[in-house]
Amino acid sequence: MNILDKITNEWQQQWAVLWFLCGAMALFTGFWLATERAGLDIFMLCVAIVGLVCVVALAFRRNLTGNGLGITANIGEVMAQGRSGATGLMLAPIFYLATHVYGLFYWRKNQDGDGNMLPRQATAGVWIITAVFIALGLAVFPWLNEQLQQYSFIESSSDTAISALGVDISWYTINVIAFVLGVTAQTTMILRYSFSWSIWVLVNFVWLSVNLANSNYIFAIQTMVYQVNAVVGWYGWWRSSQSFKN
Repeated sequence: MNILDKITNEWQQQWAVLWFLCGAMALFTGFWLATERAGLDIFMLCVAIVGLVCVVALAFRRNLTGNGLGITANIGEVMAQGRSGATGLMLAPIFYLATHVYGLFYWRKNQDGDGNMLPRQATAGVWIITAVFIALGLAVFPWLNEQLQQYSFIESSSDTAISALGVDISWYTINVIAFVLGVTAQTTMILRYSFSWSIWVLVNFVWLSVNLANSNYIFAIQTMVYQVNAVVGWYGWWRSSQSFKN
């Protein structure tokens, strides 16, 4: 954990610059080699780069940069995912945008002397509520989506994405899981719970499969870069919450 201690403390600026440059290079490589470099591809690349700055700022608990750029990135993600047909990933950024607006004010009221947001640890009750929230979301969303089919929401297809132990999981199911877990991770993060980043680690695995299925290679690369940041964010928030508790 010594390296993570360095990254989340004295090496913050150096790590952020290095991580951003590597992420931007990976995104541009994917853009150049795996897309037709059309207008939508260029737009997705720009949104992804803004997203890089946003998530690293959130990992290091920067309010204005993290939540402010989060609003900008979410608007772009809604437009890009909607155009590519990934409705499950289009709905989540709409919710994220609203939470970032709330976070701008909420985080500002909970800052340390350096202006960084103060994270907190979750009690057993919060863990239980979060688990119930996820279970209800997974149960209710398919019914809600069925009611909204007339508005061209997620197509309830049965196309198999993954087969394991005799169970077939459709791309529709994965879209639902991505949406519910993403909303949960975002909500707990804006509420300053350090365990939110562990949910983001799981979300990134799910989103990667959806982006690959929809040939959104730029966002697929972005998701893998985000995964590294999620691990750093989890450790940094957990360590800060421990220090604040002590």
